Amino acid sequence: MTDYEPLEKKDDWQIDVRQAISAYTQSEKVKSGLIWICQVSDQVAAMDGPGRQQGLSLLKTLAHMVADESDLAGRITGDQGWREIGIKINMALVMINSGVPQETAFHLTQALTRVTRIGGQAASVLKENGLF
Repeated sequence: MTDYEPLEKKDDWQIDVRQAISAYTQSEKVKSGLIWICQVSDQVAAMDGPGRQQGLSLLKTLAHMVADESDLAGRITGDQGWREIGIKINMALVMINSGVPQETAFHLTQALTRVTRIGGQAASVLKENGLF
């Protein structure tokens, strides 16, 4: 949805609106997931012992799920911005795998900023077309 320019043909309009709907729905899903990971990472960082190991395992699972949704969004919409988001999530996974979940916030915040931008652009397209 980057560099959006309104399209004039009806078929192109339908494709553009469909992409905007997909981008918006995926952005909301990924945004929620990123917030969950941030919240859980803060809690896991404060844990000790076996609870911490289980928390790290949960974080890995959540991060992989959100990364998969980001990848899916990129394939559905064709927007390369989702690739950047996936890279940021993978950097957060490196921090989780290294046992320092408190260091994920930087990368997840960057991903969240990019997701919010994509969602905002999609919402603008929907609003311009009277669908939002």
